[in-house]
Amino acid sequence: MKIYVTGDTHIPIDISKLNTKEFPEQQEMTREDYVIILGDFGLYWHDGEEHEHWRKWLEEKSFTILWIDGNHENHRWINSLPVSSWHGGRVHQTAENIIHLMRGGCFKIGGKHFLAAGGAQSYDRLCRVPDVSWWKEELWSHQEQENLFFTLDRMKAEGIRIDYILSHTCPRELLRPMFGVEDPDPTASLLQAVYDELGSRGFQGWYFGHWHQDKSMGKFHCLYDEVRRIM
Repeated sequence: MKIYVTGDTHIPIDISKLNTKEFPEQQEMTREDYVIILGDFGLYWHDGEEHEHWRKWLEEKSFTILWIDGNHENHRWINSLPVSSWHGGRVHQTAENIIHLMRGGCFKIGGKHFLAAGGAQSYDRLCRVPDVSWWKEELWSHQEQENLFFTLDRMKAEGIRIDYILSHTCPRELLRPMFGVEDPDPTASLLQAVYDELGSRGFQGWYFGHWHQDKSMGKFHCLYDEVRRIM
């Protein structure tokens, strides 16, 4: 089994990183191998010919696509999709090889545990149209936050280590040293609470997108253009 992670694809803007020229490794991959997209997937934006084109393009890939949601998604559409269980967590599976890892779920893949923590606040929300190009569900609901900490408590009680955290943005304390910014995003504060709960030795790696950079600091890795193998 092979597992790769990469940043935002903003279909169709940044999806070229997954073509065979940019990502030739896929020629040796099967549906038992995974590429994880760290939010702003963009496939579920608006229904129509473009959506169908890219959905079919992805369905023809040899590997399975796992994705968490970012902020630039049609969250209303995503939340209307049928929910099922997969590898220990709740998902929206819209094709054999396209699976949305829902917020707060912990998924056991290849013997490792992955915590899914999508979502973020859009900086450009004031320039967007509510329920057309921006959705308030980009931020975590109270119920989603409760589910997240229930998952963390359950894993701790069962003595199960979370190996990898998959998020769209990052914990608040990483913002200045990694990107030189202060971010009022409530999601960054929520992820900080997760980091405080887990402790720096409580996970193997934390991967996120959102900032359109390829940059690492310790166990934290922001990905954008890079498609990185982690297993």
